Amino acid sequence: MRNHALLALNREADRALRGFGLAMEPITAPFPLWLLSVPDIVDPRLAASLSDAERERAGRFLREPLRRRYIAAHGALRVLGECYFGVAAADQRYDPNDLGKPYLSGVPGAQCSISYSGQSALIAWSQEYEIGVDLEVVRPIEDADDLSVLHYTQDEQAGLRGPECGPGSPICDRAFLSVWVRKEACIKALGAGLSIAPSSFDCGVGPGVRSVEIEGQFVECENYDLKDDLMVAWARLRRVASPGPSAYELYNWSY
Repeated sequence: MRNHALLALNREADRALRGFGLAMEPITAPFPLWLLSVPDIVDPRLAASLSDAERERAGRFLREPLRRRYIAAHGALRVLGECYFGVAAADQRYDPNDLGKPYLSGVPGAQCSISYSGQSALIAWSQEYEIGVDLEVVRPIEDADDLSVLHYTQDEQAGLRGPECGPGSPICDRAFLSVWVRKEACIKALGAGLSIAPSSFDCGVGPGVRSVEIEGQFVECENYDLKDDLMVAWARLRRVASPGPSAYELYNWSY
């Protein structure tokens, strides 16, 4: 899908989402990326569009807010999938690859990524790249030092311990989470799950697009510190292995 075509599809997607009472904000990325604010009441048509397995999983959530978030996010994913690929929301089937990463059946290369935190969800679609996204509510991180030793590289740990990051300070919490979401997004883009240790690759500390080498593959990633104390990150697998920055455009899908 080309940029101008995607912009038109995003306008269509926005209208469709609003028709289901969903407030979603497009996020700047090299592929369509949407931030969902979970509504207080979820349109029953969203639940009806889910598969039997999804409805069963939603029913297993003991807390109503988590159940509502799951239905809204997966329903929104299907609404977006219908807009981008023309497959009716209720007819979509998702098949995992050998590593368990889901792809939209019948549409070559079409894949999605979802992340949840609090009453928000981050949803992405792509037919061109292997992608991953992650979302975290900014909050105090208990045992941040111990967690960083377990999951971060020495350079990342040094960046977190800068003079501006006193123990328990909001800046340090944000810095910790900015690294965390990038690592999670990169691992999701590779589709390798727990087989890749977060401490085995360096995402750096601070803003900006990064080119990260992970087990011989190069992944581009970036994080954003959004309003309402949300930290988000996107990642995509590079087609050609190269340690340098790529020449690509970050599309702002706003309209």
